[in-house]
Amino acid sequence: MVYETHNKITGEDEFMRMFRIYRTTHEMLKDRGYVVPEGFDTYNYFHRHCVRDGELVKELMMFQVQKEHYPGDRILVLFPDNKTIGINYMKDVCVRLRDLQIGKAIIVYPGTFTIQANKAVQSMNSTEESLYKVELFSERELVVNITHHEFVPKHIVLSAEEKRALLRK
Repeated sequence: MVYETHNKITGEDEFMRMFRIYRTTHEMLKDRGYVVPEGFDTYNYFHRHCVRDGELVKELMMFQVQKEHYPGDRILVLFPDNKTIGINYMKDVCVRLRDLQIGKAIIVYPGTFTIQANKAVQSMNSTEESLYKVELFSERELVVNITHHEFVPKHIVLSAEEKRALLRK
């Protein structure tokens, strides 16, 4: 049985589901060239660092990583508790990114985004000059790492120049 309280989740099935999401997020960032320390994607680490008094605390799942050869290229990964993500949460994300001096974020959300929050994300991602870039993933999308499926080709992140060349074809 799963019980949700403010910022906390209990239940072994839910722990395992959230661990899979957490692990997939780490794998995705490793595939993108970010340095993910060994062991961070294990259930023991997850349980030891994200569970308090038998309850999963999503705030403790938050982490940041950096690119191997570009230490200034960091990304913050957030796991909000709210079923609906609103504009106030997005403002908080911007403040957190500013305070940590990080330009990119991934938000792994459990439910939906309000129209205003979606517009804020679109606005942040609309130009190359934007201070912050935010990617959104629903928890459902990350329960399984689709790139591990045998019929999915390896994904490669393209540089801005490679994107332009591909789009010209």
